[in-house]
Amino acid sequence: MSEGDDVKVLRASRLLDGTGKAQREDVAVLVEGSTIKEIGHRDEVEVPPRAEILELGDRTLMPGIVDAHMHFLGVPSNELHKVPTETEAYKALTAAGEARKMLEAGITAARCLGSSVGPQLRRAINDGHVPGPRIVAAGEFICSTDGTWDHISFPLEWAKAKGMIADGVEGVREIVRRRKREGANVIKVGLSKGAVDDGYHVWGDDPYGNVASYSLEEVLALTNEAHLNKLKVAAHCIGDEATRNALDAGVDVIEHGYAITNETRKRLVDENALLVSTICQLHYHEKAFDPYHYPDWLRQVFLRHLDAMRRDFEASLEAGVRYALGTDLFGEPTHPLAKVATEFEMAVEWGMNPAHAIHAGTLIGAEALGMEDVIGSIEVGKLADIIALPGDPLKDITLLHEVDFVMHDGDLIVSKLDQPNEER
Repeated sequence: MSEGDDVKVLRASRLLDGTGKAQREDVAVLVEGSTIKEIGHRDEVEVPPRAEILELGDRTLMPGIVDAHMHFLGVPSNELHKVPTETEAYKALTAAGEARKMLEAGITAARCLGSSVGPQLRRAINDGHVPGPRIVAAGEFICSTDGTWDHISFPLEWAKAKGMIADGVEGVREIVRRRKREGANVIKVGLSKGAVDDGYHVWGDDPYGNVASYSLEEVLALTNEAHLNKLKVAAHCIGDEATRNALDAGVDVIEHGYAITNETRKRLVDENALLVSTICQLHYHEKAFDPYHYPDWLRQVFLRHLDAMRRDFEASLEAGVRYALGTDLFGEPTHPLAKVATEFEMAVEWGMNPAHAIHAGTLIGAEALGMEDVIGSIEVGKLADIIALPGDPLKDITLLHEVDFVMHDGDLIVSKLDQPNEER
């Protein structure tokens, strides 16, 4: 390849760089290979010989979207009972198809927090066999006996054979080591669960009635073992006790984090804790109520959680809690993984301003993944994960549904430009 053959100059009307800084106008971004080399006014960035010029017109350049919480379950989302019994091959192939759609929608990085095929999908993407976003993958869920994701309608020994159950200090240490051996590069643990008579065991029928599923001693052991292995810990926390246990044990990122007290909320702020929003899952459940014939009792459960989540999101936002945006989506037909823009839309509806939402869904999301040094913002030296959309998302956040230009690692994935490319 001749010098300059892998150089691109992107020109657009606006730039939101993901750092939270003010929007810039009439910009150019110089990309060499996979790296951002220069950013400036379109008339001031020198175009190297034979560089490809991409005139994006009246578009806004942004960092690629980061979904900080999702799941490649690999089965139809209205048939989740198939998760423990479907073949791994089918789940992996389905997940690969979903990963491609995510990337084409502008999602250039994601954290898969519970999926038996996540680590191997990440490997296949990294090796260039299938297209998809950068993935941080937890592998299979981790929970206690009768914990968050325990298949309690099945015999206990069968559930244990699925490899997600760990009890006691030595048990949780051992399962962290197994996850790392299986290729996980983040640890996901469930710290809350429903009460004994709840119909919806995973999240509980009442968010304020959730029960802690691990002792503080166990959570400390798990977190210490993960950190010994240089892995971050993400913890499913609904309810005050689980959230306090996560804080006490040094968990890196708290997922959900609602149905909490104001005292715990203050701790989240004082300790600069990072929460992931996960509004989308409940939103898309509500949309699916009628077409997928949800029973009335389950509708009430989801609406109860949605109400509690919104109440605490608004209170936590006002208090200064730090949020990354994550969808908790898990696949078609009810929860399509490519619809991450809805999380931005809902966060704005619930009180974030658009600039804050974009920051939370890019650079802060990259922080949740442990990748903030290389992605999440358009800055010199970072990898060229860049998207563009028509118009100005600060005026209309729903424009994120219309991403029509995607660059991933410097490669063009989607390019629907108004003008033909130039070469010079």
